[in-house]
Amino acid sequence: MSKKNNIRARMRNFYKRWNIEYDKEKRIADFKDRALRVADAILRPVFLKPRNSSLLVEYLKLIGVYISEDYLRHISRTTKESIFIRKLGSKIENASLEETIFYLEQLFWLDIPSDVKNRLYEGFKESIKLSLLDINIKKLNDRYMFYPAGAKLLDEGVVNDVLDGLSGYSEPYKLFNSALQKYQEHKYERNLIDDLRASLESLLKDILHRNKGLEKQKDKIGEYLKDKGVPKEIRNMFNTLIAEYTGYQNEHIKHIKNTKHNDNIKGPEVEFMIYLTGTFMRFILKLEESSENVIREK
Repeated sequence: MSKKNNIRARMRNFYKRWNIEYDKEKRIADFKDRALRVADAILRPVFLKPRNSSLLVEYLKLIGVYISEDYLRHISRTTKESIFIRKLGSKIENASLEETIFYLEQLFWLDIPSDVKNRLYEGFKESIKLSLLDINIKKLNDRYMFYPAGAKLLDEGVVNDVLDGLSGYSEPYKLFNSALQKYQEHKYERNLIDDLRASLESLLKDILHRNKGLEKQKDKIGEYLKDKGVPKEIRNMFNTLIAEYTGYQNEHIKHIKNTKHNDNIKGPEVEFMIYLTGTFMRFILKLEESSENVIREK
């Protein structure tokens, strides 16, 4: 268990031991306060630079506050120092958790240095953990997204681990990331399912060194799993699931011409396919990781 996760567990245990009800409203209020402090500490020096006045104006406009660069040039340094956090604080004071997260995520839309975004990311991640909220934040390529944790999409293991594991496989990563972004935006279209299939297919091509479609990789997959010492029952199960996976794709996605139907794929169906694709890829990536560890030990 990491130090930060350990702190989170200790906090939960303390509240439980002392029978303290750390209700959701208090957790949200604490998160708002922590996130504001993080944003202020990291972005105030950025916004204070004269050449970055337009960034401050742009962000305030995103959250519905309109000021001009000319106004910023004529106010005192003290006022300018506090304007960002005062305006953001007033916006989130009575905002819902979802609205607050939206305002925070918009900070990552700005054209600010990647190291600043990374510091914001780490700061917000810690704020979430210390506030014991069931939300999370993930870096996807150059994008940063907040999302529901727990039983929701993008939880630890199936999806987070896959994103991390795919970092060395550019095409599978790009396709899987594309599917996740479409899901996050509630775009339940056939293209989302296509991206999932293509990401798995691309990963297998890279791992197996064989430029074949998913349906034509069965024998090669079997050989690969056998070489990795995977039991026969799991090898058979894996190939059976892949066959059903491609069957679903061919029957309901790949060959469908009716675009109205394509835009009407049900959310639970999409979630299932994301998790299934993630499970396939996580298994393969873990096998590859184990092989690398064995080689290093030798």
